[in-house]
Amino acid sequence: MRTAQWSEPVSVLDRIIAVLEAVRESQGSTTITQIARATGIPKSTVSRLVADLVRQRYLSRTDDGVGIGLRLFELGARTSTPRRLTVAALPVLAELFNATGEHLNVAVRDGRDMLSVISVRGRLRPAPSRAGVRVPSATTALGKAVLAFTTEESVLRRITTGLDPRARHALERELAEVRTSSVAIDRCQTFPGVVGVASPILSPEHQPVAAISVAGPVADMDPERMVPLVRRAALALTHRLALQVA
Repeated sequence: MRTAQWSEPVSVLDRIIAVLEAVRESQGSTTITQIARATGIPKSTVSRLVADLVRQRYLSRTDDGVGIGLRLFELGARTSTPRRLTVAALPVLAELFNATGEHLNVAVRDGRDMLSVISVRGRLRPAPSRAGVRVPSATTALGKAVLAFTTEESVLRRITTGLDPRARHALERELAEVRTSSVAIDRCQTFPGVVGVASPILSPEHQPVAAISVAGPVADMDPERMVPLVRRAALALTHRLALQVA
């Protein structure tokens, strides 16, 4: 939940967004009181906003309070890239899961993070991520696979802001290696005990659209064995997306 409190005055739009974010971050359902506490918005105002959002189907009533409504899911489904990715990725993920049995993700870059669009649970318990969850671009295999092929300097600067010089130089060297191999590896940098291997999904213009990854326990998942499997999956998904455009 958001810990910073909202300062008055706050526009109606700011308050609506804050309420929706608080419900989203609850990862299920939450209550009026919890939303008010998370946002700093008065409870009476939260109650009124929630009632309006429920009426418009952006939120829905649950046994425990309120949750995300169908209208937000409908709007999200209209976003072209995730929808196209889902259609193209499902058979690729099925083949990759049959070959590995590990946790799989397809993710897109969103700001400084990678946003998981599709997730397939493998052996890992608990699962390190799931669809809708954000993970940092600078450490994850997914993020590094995309960053290596990102040509916008402003994006790279935003990602590396806050890193100390040593960490920044290490990331730059790693991205150069990923550009050569088209494979990125996260050796427990993001999740303790979890190793991830990812490869980029590129547009016909060679720009990163997304990345696909496999993750498993560092104790008994050999990342080198996963490299050709993940790379083949990324190439297959890149090809399937290109066919959708053609």
